[in-house]
Amino acid sequence: MILTGFGVVLKRITKEDIEQIRRWRNQDFVRDQMFHTELITETQQDAWFESVNNCFNYYFVIHVDELPIGVIYAKHVNPKTLAGEGGIFIGEHAFLTSDSPARASMLLLHFCFNKLMLSSSLIRIKEGNKVAIRYNELLGYVVQQRAGEEILLCLTKEAFQRSMMVSRVLRLLDIESIQLTGMPSENNLEQLNALLESNR
Repeated sequence: MILTGFGVVLKRITKEDIEQIRRWRNQDFVRDQMFHTELITETQQDAWFESVNNCFNYYFVIHVDELPIGVIYAKHVNPKTLAGEGGIFIGEHAFLTSDSPARASMLLLHFCFNKLMLSSSLIRIKEGNKVAIRYNELLGYVVQQRAGEEILLCLTKEAFQRSMMVSRVLRLLDIESIQLTGMPSENNLEQLNALLESNR
């Protein structure tokens, strides 16, 4: 599955991507922002991929001008509660301060609220990651609880649509350019397969 729009391309991860993802994830500047800071082994990475390669988890490699730069995801998607949990990490240091992570975030949230039909998105951020906390609050996320180092924030579809930053950005970006392509799969929810089938 490929999601295109806002100047970035999100390609759903495959087995061939996981070693690159592991290399990114094991870099100090990435691990420092994670709750699990230990180095990840190849065996652990294989097990992780097997655990998320299903219709309730949507992990994508972010591509900018065909260059893979990091990972963004909606995981633990619950079709009954219409909630999921999001996250992102950039593996290519040069893109940390670019606008590409923001573009990827906007695209994934559009996918979550308009394709997966979620009503809310949760994220977990480390207490000291003030840049991520501030950015997500601009998107409309609201702090739900604090526990130790973890801050849990929630974004509803309505709050996302009301966000001044989102409204301003969407005026500059072409929302009509968003495209979802790929083949129907058992690893997709039914509504995604219906969309992919109609786009063929």
